[in-house]
Amino acid sequence: MGCTVTFHDRIGRERLVDAVDPTPIDEALDLIQSAVAETSRLALDARACEVELSFVADAEMTRLNFDHMRERGPTDVLSFPLHDWVVEGGRSMLSEDDGISPPGTLLLGDVVVDIDQAVRQAAAGEWSVVEEIVLLAIHGTLHLLGHDHAELDEEAAMRGIEHQVLTAMHRRHPSVDWQPCSRFDRAGHAVTSGG
Repeated sequence: MGCTVTFHDRIGRERLVDAVDPTPIDEALDLIQSAVAETSRLALDARACEVELSFVADAEMTRLNFDHMRERGPTDVLSFPLHDWVVEGGRSMLSEDDGISPPGTLLLGDVVVDIDQAVRQAAAGEWSVVEEIVLLAIHGTLHLLGHDHAELDEEAAMRGIEHQVLTAMHRRHPSVDWQPCSRFDRAGHAVTSGG
């Protein structure tokens, strides 16, 4: 059970390796996988699921952002859910309008992360690019599961789950040198993001 992630590198392995340096690429991908799995566990319980996660650059994200959101310029993360969800008490349930879900692994949809934007945001926040990508993966996965932040109560629920996932990540991966000024403080609490 759990959630697996299929990664799609659309910027080139060398560029991705450079972006997450000094974290080895395999370790970075394991951290992202772990974050997505923990997010789906908290929001969806133990249902087996899969997420497609693509790494892109500004140019592709700018196009996607305009084509799908009618916004100009790049954004940090976009999500393309395959199902309709109802969120109650932080838990995601397939809506009745979604129809009957097939047995087995449930493909949730696609999360697209702009690595160029992640690098800029990490530099502005003075934390690692890996930490930024982890948060974007968590945020994008929650959008796949019907969470939103358009209303204050929705944002509070979404941020609450992000906080729980980040706390679990800090505890589960203490060998990672989370920076004290990053979204993780030394006690393993998520620091509120401006995004």
